[in-house]
Amino acid sequence: MEILLTSVLAFISTNIDDIFILTLFYGNRKYKHREIVAGQYLGIIALIAVSLIGALAGLLIEPAYIGLLGLLPIYLGLKEIMELTQNKQENQETSIEGGGQRKTNVLSVAGVTFANGGDNIGIYIPLFATLNWPNKVAMVTVFLTMTLLLCLAAKYLAKHPYVAKKVEKYGHKVTPFVLILLGIYILYESGTFQLLPIW
Repeated sequence: MEILLTSVLAFISTNIDDIFILTLFYGNRKYKHREIVAGQYLGIIALIAVSLIGALAGLLIEPAYIGLLGLLPIYLGLKEIMELTQNKQENQETSIEGGGQRKTNVLSVAGVTFANGGDNIGIYIPLFATLNWPNKVAMVTVFLTMTLLLCLAAKYLAKHPYVAKKVEKYGHKVTPFVLILLGIYILYESGTFQLLPIW
């Protein structure tokens, strides 16, 4: 029971901010439900894998280097702004059906999830380091179960009449700027700016 409560609290505290980003993804017609779920799972599994390796190796990854992942949401945000300004909506709609587009969508969601996971790694490594293998497996199982619940909660919010109307109207315009701000926040919070020569 204790490991269950610890796992739930650890997941909520490190992933609650993801629900807003996921809601925006659900409000964007380019992204299908299965792509968002697959991308979120891919990102979470990658975070868990890195954390397990870090715990097993006894390595604490420098937060400043993890923060470099913040460049990914900035890149995705700038890319979406370019698409908006160049008015490529018709091309996007025709390419959504292609397998390549689906793969790109999954990787985009996974990339944002992983980039926003500096706090996950910072909390998961010491947690995993103190647990035996049965408890590690139990914790990972809880994380994977709650990932699905997180996606379903974001989908519900995006489909809620009031929220859906706002997300559909403004979501595609707001998402790029949210991603850019998220990237800057990750860089700042992780102390990544200190790696730059100008600081």
